[in-house]
Amino acid sequence: MNKRIIVQLVALSFSGVSLVTIAAGPPPDEGGAQMANPGTGRQQVMPSIPHRDWHKGQRVPAEYRNYNFIMNDWQGHGLKAPPRGQKWLGVNGDYVLVSTSNWTIANIVAGTP
Repeated sequence: MNKRIIVQLVALSFSGVSLVTIAAGPPPDEGGAQMANPGTGRQQVMPSIPHRDWHKGQRVPAEYRNYNFIMNDWQGHGLKAPPRGQKWLGVNGDYVLVSTSNWTIANIVAGTP
């Protein structure tokens, strides 16, 4: 009878450890990295459409019209202040100046290698 209780306690302790591990989530190097906060200037990477295929006057694809790509820290990246009605987007290491009214590209600046 005592062996049965001990085996059950051991099994219960292992299941408790598993639940704690699952609740903690994956470590940052396994996809558990935090998403960028809006406006922090951290660039997002979307490999589907590279920026080099974009041109002035073209509209930015809908998937890039998101606060995650907007660069409020343009000074920290050596960019000029965006004119009224425009914002900088950080895309795959480069910077794209867009009009916020219709999302057309006004300028593209290559990032540092």
